[in-house]
Amino acid sequence: MVLDAIMTTWSQPEVLALAGLSLLLAVFWRVPIFGWLLYPLRLLDTFVHEMSHGMAAIITGGRFERFVVYPNREGLAHIRGGNRFVVVSAGYLGPALLGGALILLSATELAEQTILIGLGLGLALLCLRFVRNLFGFVAGLLLAASLVAAGWYLPPQPASWLFLLLMMHLPLTSANSLVDLMRLSVRRSQREQRTDAEVLAAMTHIPALVWALFWFVLALAIVVVTVTVAWSV
Repeated sequence: MVLDAIMTTWSQPEVLALAGLSLLLAVFWRVPIFGWLLYPLRLLDTFVHEMSHGMAAIITGGRFERFVVYPNREGLAHIRGGNRFVVVSAGYLGPALLGGALILLSATELAEQTILIGLGLGLALLCLRFVRNLFGFVAGLLLAASLVAAGWYLPPQPASWLFLLLMMHLPLTSANSLVDLMRLSVRRSQREQRTDAEVLAAMTHIPALVWALFWFVLALAIVVVTVTVAWSV
């Protein structure tokens, strides 16, 4: 098979490093001081979250009109049509799917620098096309330029570690965000904007907590499956 020809087996040290980094990111996410150090990555999560809504709308026959991102890492995608269930779910599953795709790419012969440049160019194009507020536009292009610069200028080893950080951060942040989402689903408040889980709860009459748990399990499953495939082929 073509896949067998290009995939390489992960070594045990790589897997151990992957597990250790995953644990550190999960811990740092919950520590306020370290959380701010991860602000650029967490801001990237918001871009991926909103773009996932939009891409899901396009795939299911709808229209992705625009989206905005704010300094507090909140965002809002403006969408028309599409499959409502898929579009709403994509916000939290999209980062996990992208992280899973990066995990699979990491086991190929494709250079990490090339992937980083591709990610940066893709983010830049999507920002130019869909972002419609000043902060989101500037922040998105800065993140995109950083990815391109990292892929272009970093030596192979530092680029490899940056890529490792990105590929694990995306699915982990999806899982961490879903933990917060579960808390919000349990503790209802006077929030002006409903969470994605609350939107589906209103549509299906299934509690928001159930949807949050469902997405949490799927996000973790994506990580487990992609790591298993990347390590075993």
